[in-house]
Amino acid sequence: MTLFVLDLGRDLLALGNVVLGGDFEKVRYVVFKQVDRYIADFDLYASTLLESLGLVGRAAVFFTAADISKMRRAEGRLVELYATVGLANPACIGATHSREEHTVNILVVSRVPLSRRGLLDLYRTAAEAKAATLTARGLCGGRPSLGTTSDAVLVAAPPGDAHYAGAATEIGSETSFLIYEILNK
Repeated sequence: MTLFVLDLGRDLLALGNVVLGGDFEKVRYVVFKQVDRYIADFDLYASTLLESLGLVGRAAVFFTAADISKMRRAEGRLVELYATVGLANPACIGATHSREEHTVNILVVSRVPLSRRGLLDLYRTAAEAKAATLTARGLCGGRPSLGTTSDAVLVAAPPGDAHYAGAATEIGSETSFLIYEILNK
């Protein structure tokens, strides 16, 4: 399998550093596409992919060199997570980075309605949990790790009024724990 399309069941507000669909856009679908080589124009490739799937303007896109058939999933009371995990090119603070093509891609789908600020806070929480988990795993041999050099995180939630989703909140705590769990499988 080189493609995984997740139907979120309804339009959700999304934020992330994915190629398409992460600029506080409404998305119904999330596409994980496995690639075996570097793509010169990821935007064009993603647009063409969504067009072929009939999902233009309705989906976010992750690219990865990690094996999509090994997609990881975790579910809590407040969030559901999906992740592809490839650790071949660690992003270690103070180190030179390779151009190997592996990624850690994390999708966090919230059941809690969030404002734009709340979505941004959930994104921050997810990115911090990823870095802390991979540092604890020793990805960089004792140095702090940010993850890998091409990671992407996408968070999606129903629009709402909750502005906070950090570690001190119930949703942030659950998200951090599930990211720790999913990256240690």
